[in-house]
Amino acid sequence: MTRPDPLSPLEAHEFIHQLLATRDSISYTAHVRERMRQREFTLDDIRRLLLYGTVAPDPEWNEAHQNWAYVISGVDYDNEPLAIVVALEPIHSRITVITGHDV
Repeated sequence: MTRPDPLSPLEAHEFIHQLLATRDSISYTAHVRERMRQREFTLDDIRRLLLYGTVAPDPEWNEAHQNWAYVISGVDYDNEPLAIVVALEPIHSRITVITGHDV
């Protein structure tokens, strides 16, 4: 498989908004669910970051999963700094939330 070009931060943000406006196609790894319990953030906090967070300009290629991972940072509903790592797959119209951590 040929590695696709990464999305720019603006393109990533637009893709997220488009996908969330048409359907809620977000999946969550077991790892992020564990992090949610450990760090006390919620699905609503993740959605808030997807809608209003800042996409970092330097995504990383994941060879094993053949996709780009993007860091999105912002604040949760308690106004605490939070960052999530997501895989954006425009071809499959899917967002996979991989992990979350304090900023």
